[in-house]
Parts: sequence; structure tokens; C-alpha cells
Amino acid sequence: MPERLYNAAQQIAMSPAELQTLLAASPDAAFEMVAKVARELIAAPIAAVNLIEGDRFWVKAGYGMPKQPLPRAEAFCDVTVGSDAPLVVDDAATDPRFRSLAVVTAADPVRFYAGVPLHVTDRVRQVTEAVGTLCVMDVTPRSLPPGALAVLRQLGDILGKIIEAEVATAGAVAIARTAAEQSQQLRRQDLTFRQAERLARIGSWWFSLETDETLWSEGMYRIYELPPTTALSVDEAIGFFSGISRPDLAALVEKTSQTGEPFTLELDFVTAKGNHRRVRSIAHVEFEEGRATGVSGVMQDITEHWLLEEKLRRSADTDFLTDIANRSAFNRALSEAIERARSTPAPFALMLIDLDEFKGINDTHGHIVGDDMLRAVGARLRDPVLGDSLAARLGGDEFALIVTDPVLYADLPGAAEQLLERLRQPVTTAAGVLPISATIGYARFEDCPESARGFIHCADKALYEAKRERRGSARGYRTFGRRSSDQPAG
Repeated sequence: MPERLYNAAQQIAMSPAELQTLLAASPDAAFEMVAKVARELIAAPIAAVNLIEGDRFWVKAGYGMPKQPLPRAEAFCDVTVGSDAPLVVDDAATDPRFRSLAVVTAADPVRFYAGVPLHVTDRVRQVTEAVGTLCVMDVTPRSLPPGALAVLRQLGDILGKIIEAEVATAGAVAIARTAAEQSQQLRRQDLTFRQAERLARIGSWWFSLETDETLWSEGMYRIYELPPTTALSVDEAIGFFSGISRPDLAALVEKTSQTGEPFTLELDFVTAKGNHRRVRSIAHVEFEEGRATGVSGVMQDITEHWLLEEKLRRSADTDFLTDIANRSAFNRALSEAIERARSTPAPFALMLIDLDEFKGINDTHGHIVGDDMLRAVGARLRDPVLGDSLAARLGGDEFALIVTDPVLYADLPGAAEQLLERLRQPVTTAAGVLPISATIGYARFEDCPESARGFIHCADKALYEAKRERRGSARGYRTFGRRSSDQPAG
């Protein structure tokens, strides 16, 4: 384990081995999500989050590779950590540093590697050190697409923050446990506990089930953004939350009284100053002579961590070039819309959009200019005039729009023509102002087979017809050998 994690362990009264156990037991969801996002953004079959454990790397999360320790001497990531800088290897078989590694000489060899170090800040020494890596790999030689290394760095920064949050939370819990077990050092531990509360953004609370008396730690007032002298009843304290009432709390207490298991809540919360937060509270019921007498627990402000997870979720669903939904998010949204349409009167339509002569733009002006064009299309597909329709980039110069807005659905030909008009507006690029146009094929779900594949086929057939008749136009799907009630736009 690096000195950074050793110092962190000392700071929170844990041994390095205990800290390693903490990280091993921490939830894998966020780490798995980062690895998945990296794999999809780079379009690589292998992605992993690796943490240093002595003379080996421990795979915390990964896709396309076994989760088993790897000796540092046999890992690309050892160079990444050693240099404390991003590492990109286009073809490991021709790189003298790596061509003799077991993973490169294996039957299914790794040829491409790109990785970034994961950094954690040691607040004691005020230094930042690498504790692991985020990497992607491929079995064929290749290079990173433009902008991908910057995205990989950003994902690595997010992982570093998640690890720091795990360490800080564990420290607070460890200090709180010590304070309860060693009452003879109450004054010293009380000071340490308050510092830990501030660091981990937690507060402890208790209330009596018999008298409604409440006791709060300093951290609770900090979370509520209230002066420490403020007196609140249980009902008033609950009033700051969204999604829970006093009867709900009574039901939780009753259930916990019967099972003996603590309960956990994660809810939206509005402070006394009107600031929106996300909090998690863990509590258990206290008993005296067989009857429930009180409830005590700990509350943590998890807003920052929750926002990071939301950002990860959005990253997993967003095309990083155009800032609209990616194909994975489109497939899921289309399936959900179909399910709604099957069970409730929820008519909707699908538009498939192809840019005209886009390959010629790339060939003539290069991919940087092509990316400028794609970003402009993404911005136009996010226009508020499209209502709550979901826009997605399916790949290359292919886009889609799931039309659920009732106003747009009522006049699909007009909506398609207005969209074409917006897409025809010239785009300012690195090569100057360039013309652009697109062709659209659209279909109503009610006119197509009740499956995602069949629905897409209908819209794709209309797109093919529009391209064949006149590029830059829009066509509706023809059913039963005739056109649907829509007249073609354009």
C-alpha cells in the first residue's frame, strides 16, 4: 500500500490492512459504473479500476478481464503509477517496455492500453499521490480518439474523490465508535468527534418515543443550517425532508422494534436556508425492559457524493461529443416508451436523421471540422422547441428523435420540416462557415410492429425513401402499400 494510504490510515486510527479491507468491502457500483463509462466512451472491450496492494494490483472493478490480483511487474499500470502520468500504448507488441509481458505474449494478447493514475490527497502532508489506475485495453493495435484522454482523466478524478469519501466516512465511524467505548477520554474524543463530523458531514441524533425529547450533536445543526441553540420538535425536524411523514417514521420504528434491524433512509432535504441537499440516515431503536423507549441514529450529508453518482449516470447515457443521449440511452428510452404505449394511451413517433454528404466534409476538412458540425447538430436537437422529445446520436452522422410531445406529434410533417429548417442553418467551424443539411424518415408507433426493432425498421424505411427521392427532405412511413395519413414534408 502506498504511503498516502498508510498516512490516511494513521489519521483515522486504522491500520493499512484495515483500510485496505474497508476499500475492498466498499460498494462496487460507482467503480463499476466508471469502468463501464470508460469502456463505452473509448469503445474498448476491456476496462478496469485497479488499486495498489503491496507488490500487486487489485482489480476493484472491471469488464472483459478476470477480477484477480496481477503482479505489478507484469502490469502496464505499474508504469502509469510510477510515472504518475497518463500512459497510452498504441501497440504493446512493438514497445520494448511491454512486449515481453505475459498479457502481451498470451494467446489472446493485449495490444492497446490507455490508463490514468488515480490520485488521493493526503490532508496531513498536503500532498497528492497515485493509489491506483483507471485503464482501458484492446486486443488490437489502435489509438485514442480525439478528446478521449481528457475524458479518461476526468473519470479518474471522480474515482479519486469517491475513494477519499470512503476514507473520510470510515474515519468518522471509527472515531464515533471509539468515543462510545472509551468514556474516560470523553472530552478529548468529543472534540475529535466534532472534527470528524465536520470532515465527513455527519451528525448524530436521538429522540425519546415517550416524551418526544430530542438531542442533537453539533453536526446536525450544521446539516440543518440552524443555530446550535435552536429547539425543534420531532415533527418540525421531519418537516425538512421530502417523502417522509411522522406516520411513516412511526411505521419504521414499529418494524425495527419487531425485527431488531436498524433502518436506513436516503431522502431529499431542504435546509433552513433553503439549500437543497441529499442526506442518508441510519438509526436503531433503543429498548428498556422490553419496550421501545427511543431512537438514535446518524445522519450524513451525501450531496456531493450523490451528485458525483448522478454525473456518472449521466455520463453513461450521454454522447460526450454532442451532449445528447447515446445509443444505449436511446435503446432504453425507446423500450420504455413502447411499454408505456402498450399499457396506456401514449402515442409517440420516431424520427431518424442522417446528415447529408457528411463523409465529404470529413474527407475535405478533417475530423475536427466534422466534430464542429456534429456538436452543432447536437445543440439544435436540444432546442426547447422540441419539447420533451429525446434526442440521441446513434453513431457517426446518424441521429434519432423520440417524439412524445403532443403538439409535435399532432403535426409530424410540419415538425419534421421545421427541424430540417433548423438543421439547414450554416455552421461556424474551424474551417469557416459551412453549409449543412439532413434527411429525415419518421414513423408513428401505431403504424408499426410493436417492437423496438420493427419500429426502427419503419422509420429507417421512410428515411431510405426520402434519400432516394430527394436528400434534404423528410418522409413519413408508408403502410399497407400506401402512405400513412401524413403527407411527406419537404
